[in-house]
Amino acid sequence: MITDSEMSVMTLPQRFFDYAIAYRNAASAMCSSMVNDQAMRTWPNASVVLLLAAHSTELFLKGAIFSRNPLATIEHHYLDSLGAEYNRLFPEPQFNWEIPFRTDWGGLSEADIQVLRKTSPVPSMLYRYPVSKGGKEWNGAFGFEAGSFMEVLKQVDQDFQRIMAHIAQPSVPADAFGAAEQ
Repeated sequence: MITDSEMSVMTLPQRFFDYAIAYRNAASAMCSSMVNDQAMRTWPNASVVLLLAAHSTELFLKGAIFSRNPLATIEHHYLDSLGAEYNRLFPEPQFNWEIPFRTDWGGLSEADIQVLRKTSPVPSMLYRYPVSKGGKEWNGAFGFEAGSFMEVLKQVDQDFQRIMAHIAQPSVPADAFGAAEQ
């Protein structure tokens, strides 16, 4: 029997990281099934893979944020905002990451971006439900190719492992050793 007792001894960031990895692994397993079995290649299955991967990304960002700011208040699911906070808290080059599911607004003005944000579905809703509120079609055109997305999931795994290793080995300011020797 598996219980959640092991989680109680983990730090909050580690709990988020472990869940992020589990969701990424589930996305990878389902995506692999889609690659290997033609009958699995449906939009509902693609949506599940995308939802699992997006949620994995969200949890990972939250874990990283909590590792640098344990008192952070994160009560939303907006990957763009979480990514911005991650980049603010982790400016060091070893933490650079091409965060998936980000929205590139190009050269649009902030006012235009705000208007579009209101009509653009967030992954946690888009991939969870077949239609928008009131049974309306989602605004946009969406597609998925399992073989290509397997590469994205592999890269996400590599990025997770790399970033977690750096978080586990916090960098020491260059002058810290010099000050200690004096």
